[in-house]
Amino acid sequence: MAELQESMTDESWKQSLRSEIITALTESGQTKNQALEQVGYYYQCCAPAFLYKYYKDQSLNLDSVMSNKMWYSAPCNFNDAFDCDVAINEQAIFNNILPTISSGRPVRKGSPVWIQCKGILHKQITILQKLFANQKISMGITCLSEAPDSILMWSHYANNHRGFCVAYNLLDLNQKLHFSAVPVFYTQDRVCLQSLSLDRDKLDKETMRLFIKSITSKSTDWSYEKEWRIIRDEAACGPKWDKENKGALLDAISPSAIILGCCASDELTSTLKQHCQNHKIPLSKMEKDPLHYRLNKKNILEFNE
Repeated sequence: MAELQESMTDESWKQSLRSEIITALTESGQTKNQALEQVGYYYQCCAPAFLYKYYKDQSLNLDSVMSNKMWYSAPCNFNDAFDCDVAINEQAIFNNILPTISSGRPVRKGSPVWIQCKGILHKQITILQKLFANQKISMGITCLSEAPDSILMWSHYANNHRGFCVAYNLLDLNQKLHFSAVPVFYTQDRVCLQSLSLDRDKLDKETMRLFIKSITSKSTDWSYEKEWRIIRDEAACGPKWDKENKGALLDAISPSAIILGCCASDELTSTLKQHCQNHKIPLSKMEKDPLHYRLNKKNILEFNE
């Protein structure tokens, strides 16, 4: 039992969950079904019950939350220049593919075959770079966090603690949206394409796996966010995709709870209190701890099950 509990606190399960989700999205048949079964286990037994989304105190955000909607933004709008990038190691790809082209026989640098292979590979990589760039402007992502009490999150994403934070039940969110929330993996190494398959189907599958990895990988500098992401492409968003603002406002679920920032205005507090009262949503407010650098949650509205 102690070993089981230790495995639950070890966050390596997040990487396993992400891997199973990618397999479920890119494979079919029994392989897909087995991956989905594993995804279900991780959600039921390892994942947090709730995820949180931070909002600035703006009328547009209030309207979307009170109408049970959620904004999905294209990665090109994100504040991290590395976000959703796929690095391409052209030299490594060339070194890996050249023996295949020459059937394992030596190829001298600068020979006709060497030059031809180099040119074909460069063209293919240019095509992939354009593909990845296009996906960054046509993919909708909504970002959530495991942490409702992060001082940095309240500062960066909730207008210096003047905004609010919404709790969503993770299992209900997945069931409603039919899209799985994926945990972000924090690492010092960028997601990198280092080999290319000459088989078109394998190439398409591998590039899709890489792009999903890039969407759910960030530098360790961002690890305080404890982020999860829900991903929808432009096709899944359909007519709701806003080409001008590169995103979509889509149906979500009713909040499980709402938390006000410690510097929330009286106006925001009054508006959300009325909404929560009408819809029986628990409401609380963060307060600065009198002795420590931390936030404490004080309940404003509570409702019995």
